[in-house]
Amino acid sequence: MSQKPPRDRGTFAPRIPAGIISVKELRNLIDVVESEGAENVKFSGETVFVWGEGEHPPENIAELSGKEGIDFKFGGVRPVKLCSAETFCQRFQRPVRDLALELDKRYYGRQINAKLVIGVAGCQRSCSEPGIKDVGVRAHPKGYEILVGGCAGLKPRIAWSLCIVPTKERVLEIVDAIVDYSERNCKRSYRLGVTVEKRGIDAFKEEVLA
Repeated sequence: MSQKPPRDRGTFAPRIPAGIISVKELRNLIDVVESEGAENVKFSGETVFVWGEGEHPPENIAELSGKEGIDFKFGGVRPVKLCSAETFCQRFQRPVRDLALELDKRYYGRQINAKLVIGVAGCQRSCSEPGIKDVGVRAHPKGYEILVGGCAGLKPRIAWSLCIVPTKERVLEIVDAIVDYSERNCKRSYRLGVTVEKRGIDAFKEEVLA
């Protein structure tokens, strides 16, 4: 019978707002984690540096690298997911990079009972998958489409299309209302989409779009 590998592998996931980092910062980050014993790096929604089996990263790595580590405990607002955006892709319909950075600055780490993920995309191709995020913002020819209640995981859900708004300022107002709603109503065992479904999408719209 094959044995399962140990699960106490050491990892450090630096917070990189909207996944954007300068070459200088990245070089410094790699130098630090390598000097502290990291052996591999995983690029996905987050960047995760990995130590050997049974080893743990030094406690001072965040201070040395200047990057705080991401806390992956169940509840709270996770780092904002951003597509390639206008800086890296020519298909964008509206600029979203600054919007994603502002959303990350406002909400990352906010403690609510449920896990909440925000995705931002610069066009309808939706490379950051806002349609399966708790809160999605997708550039639209008429402005910005706001999606709500999606998730991946064991029971995937496609988000509802909440509205299309003309300005970034209105996007921020509505996302703020959605996060407040989540803080008041979501329970630890339910993602936002389940809560909205239980309480009613019409009642949700009345509350967050007021």
